[in-house]
Amino acid sequence: MDDIPDATARLISIINRGSSALKNAHFDKAARYFKKARDASVHLQGERTLERSLLHHLYGVSLLYEIPFQGDDDPLEFLPREADYYLAKDRPYSSYSKLYSGTVSQEDYANQMEAAQKELKIAWSILENESNCLIEKANTLCALGEVALRRGEPNPERYFIQASSFFESLEGEIHKQRIVHINVKICICLEGSDKIKAIEYGEKALSSYQTQLKRLISETQSSSKSVEAQTSSDSESSSATQIDPSIQKKKNERSMLIKILSKLQFKLDDLKAGSSTSPNLEGTSVAPAGHRDGKEKLSQLIQVLRIDKQFDN
Repeated sequence: MDDIPDATARLISIINRGSSALKNAHFDKAARYFKKARDASVHLQGERTLERSLLHHLYGVSLLYEIPFQGDDDPLEFLPREADYYLAKDRPYSSYSKLYSGTVSQEDYANQMEAAQKELKIAWSILENESNCLIEKANTLCALGEVALRRGEPNPERYFIQASSFFESLEGEIHKQRIVHINVKICICLEGSDKIKAIEYGEKALSSYQTQLKRLISETQSSSKSVEAQTSSDSESSSATQIDPSIQKKKNERSMLIKILSKLQFKLDDLKAGSSTSPNLEGTSVAPAGHRDGKEKLSQLIQVLRIDKQFDN
């Protein structure tokens, strides 16, 4: 019993090191630390506790992102992924994909994804019957969805749909934003099997992104004008003004939204073009006008981006 405080302190130290590595996108180090913490925690916490589920989750996420997507075109490249929510706030999302410079065989990659999935499924098996822990459940399901998508499994969207239902039960803008990103991921999962539903989810996300972008443009314009007015009224401020951190943050968010919007709009145009040539998709036909609607919306988006550029000048 005298060794328990020391063992607990060591475990906390290992977890802190793993968290620091994960925050800085050093996934190989994070995986090693969380594996150590997972193994060491058995004697202190038992096999199936909430603390253990978190360690399985973090180890699984670290394994998932230790090796970037293997292929020519990562379908989630333009979207925030599960690992992005653990990264340092000043790191651009998905920047970690550039950190890995090694090579890996297809067999090793497949084994890594299998190991990540195993850890995440253990985490889910512990969380599944818990009445609370909605955020933890949603996070684990999102990670499982990304593993399934990487492995080419059928119906990976089922994980994202279930995760979305948990986020819908939570209040706060961050959870609403997660739902919007998830809708795009569901669209991506469905684009090869059910174009009609893929378009539905994509259109829902597109509408939300457009609303967010207009709000950010308005807020950035108002903040910039306020700073300019304050600077011009201050006779002692003759040197070049520094960009307000809050304004820069909004501009970064705006840039991210613009990238997502453009990618999503083109994806929807392609889906609608493909649907219009199919006379019957699950009993539903799509008129060729759908493609014209996509072009009109793309034209509207370009107009918004032109306005956005005016605010930067």
